[in-house]
Amino acid sequence: MILAAGLSRRMGFPKALLRWGEETYLDRLIRLFGAVCPEVVVVLRPGAEELLGECQRLGEARVVYNADADRGQLSSLQTGLSAVAGEAVLFSPVDYAHVREATVRLVAAGGPGMVVQPSFEGRHGHPVWVRRAVAEALLATPADGAARDVVRTFARSFVEVDDPGVVMDADDPEGYAAVRERLT
Repeated sequence: MILAAGLSRRMGFPKALLRWGEETYLDRLIRLFGAVCPEVVVVLRPGAEELLGECQRLGEARVVYNADADRGQLSSLQTGLSAVAGEAVLFSPVDYAHVREATVRLVAAGGPGMVVQPSFEGRHGHPVWVRRAVAEALLATPADGAARDVVRTFARSFVEVDDPGVVMDADDPEGYAAVRERLT
């Protein structure tokens, strides 16, 4: 599941359209998740598709709309989780599309805990893999709650990776510049 329903106010345009090599961030995540997940779900705000004309792979994913996207990322996570079935879910905000393909495969393989997260130099990042029980707890989280607080109540497994991209988000132009400088 790819969370891409934010307004990207700090970036100034949709983060889904950031470029990584020849792909948009959204296209790259759809491709990477599609290689390891039976279905890729993209959470958008209503009307966002018309802004994403550069994305070539959107048709390869199931798009769900968060009508309450202004409420924040938790509402998008809940919208996406309510649309997926299965025993586990892999998710990431769209602004982590620069993570390495090997990292996505490693995290998507799951693990012994209820949650699997990549770790770089002791910091935990994205993408995140959760079992269904964690997804249900996230769905039950009140609007003023935080996903990280819910996730931390479950047994977590951390996979140490040599991928600083797991802890670097491209949230604004400076963050994107830092990602490009360090990872390219």
